[in-house]
Amino acid sequence: MSFDLYVWHEPEAITPGLAESKLRRWRDEEPGIFRANPAVLRLHDDLVGRFPPDSGVWSVTPDPSDTLLTLTIAWSRAGEVGAAVVALAREHGLVCYEPQSHLLNPNAAGHIPGFTLTSAAGAEVPDPTEKRIEQRLRRLGPDNHFLILERSDGWFVQVGYGPAAGTDDGRYALEYREGDPEKHYRTETADLTDASRLLTDFLAGDDAFKRRHVWRPLFT
Repeated sequence: MSFDLYVWHEPEAITPGLAESKLRRWRDEEPGIFRANPAVLRLHDDLVGRFPPDSGVWSVTPDPSDTLLTLTIAWSRAGEVGAAVVALAREHGLVCYEPQSHLLNPNAAGHIPGFTLTSAAGAEVPDPTEKRIEQRLRRLGPDNHFLILERSDGWFVQVGYGPAAGTDDGRYALEYREGDPEKHYRTETADLTDASRLLTDFLAGDDAFKRRHVWRPLFT
């Protein structure tokens, strides 16, 4: 079993759907889908220098290219190498697409996601969909105890689970913060639907979650 990533250059931000479409057209051998850029080859060289062909990382050793890097990583090393690829792509101004999760991270250089989803375990997700948020929320547990959805202006909402989040086992700590620390509020619930609605309301720009619960200031 392997973990696949694709890296190339885009002059402007794109969507995961467009990334998938471009790869599909490339597999159909449509010419000119990806444009040559020297940064792609530089990333290849940096990556292979860090993880040589005999390092046990690659299910298939990546071929050098200045248009598209196809990276097939051994599943046991996916977390380590995937993080390295994302960091190098950001450093070189390239996009990185993960087809398994339909995730584009990073996007084109200079792109600032409207929202970013972060958890105690798993990759950061820029511009998450409601479906992705629901998937991550259902993975919360003792070893993955929080999920944060942050807007580009720094305002955020957070769901914590169980004792690690300062609540009882089986309960969720809900929080939101609007800028300054004195605007940080918290409540608790045992209802997964309440936790989900906090995140999806915030994503939609709806502040109904403020009226749905009794909140207390986290810092007084």
